[in-house]
Amino acid sequence: MKVTRPGSTTPSMGGGDGRYPSNPYGIFAYGKDAGQRRAPAQHTVDIDTGNLPDPEDVPPFHTPDIANVLGIPDNQVTPAVEQAIGRLMVRINGLTESLSDLKKRQVQLARSEGRDPFTGALSRPAFMQILENEIALVGADRTTRTVLICELANLEDILQRYGQECKDGLFNYVRRIMADFIMSPHHLGYLGCNDFVALMYNVDSDDVWQRVDAIARWLDQHPYSHNDKWIKVVPVFGMYQAKSGDTPASVLNSADSALRAQKEMRLAQLDRIPQGI
Repeated sequence: MKVTRPGSTTPSMGGGDGRYPSNPYGIFAYGKDAGQRRAPAQHTVDIDTGNLPDPEDVPPFHTPDIANVLGIPDNQVTPAVEQAIGRLMVRINGLTESLSDLKKRQVQLARSEGRDPFTGALSRPAFMQILENEIALVGADRTTRTVLICELANLEDILQRYGQECKDGLFNYVRRIMADFIMSPHHLGYLGCNDFVALMYNVDSDDVWQRVDAIARWLDQHPYSHNDKWIKVVPVFGMYQAKSGDTPASVLNSADSALRAQKEMRLAQLDRIPQGI
């Protein structure tokens, strides 16, 4: 079989050869047939398609095909069987979609598993696992590891005055402020009650206290807003640099002891301030 294909009737837009204008829209300037009048003579090309196989129509997808896959003989594929298989396929599609949604949910849970839902910081179990892994490496490398504990000293007064409803927002606010000054690769966690904790790498005491001073000044200058009332937070900090032989418990206890000393010193300073000033 031979197929005759007509030559192209579209003129080439070669500018500068005198036959067509350089503007591609110029052939339409003199009417519809302006390009046709200037088209070259038509020619034919013979293409031999004798060796090409004839096109085959792809058979549509039928329920009996599924029956063949399931091993059901063709003579047993009745309308009732077709309906049953159709309902089965709908059910399978639904289960597949549910499985996909479940996998997405598992990924989301895995990402948020180590976060405390109350504050948004690392949860106590997640932070303690990180701390345990890092303390085991103290002395084996040149990395220093410092633990910083922060306690909201006036939390009880805040709860008595404003109630429990402001606690969630207050803790989340404090966590966000601390996270601005204790960034990755350092870790910020929540130990529970009114204590935050941070694990910091390769920082000296001056660096840590500069961050502490910045956090305290920010919280003092930007109180937390609750029901159109400004709530000032009084944070107290304690720091300890881990040494070889320490355990997670000893590191936290040492940092907490430093915090108690700072708190007592602060209370002593407040007691020396004359009343009414």
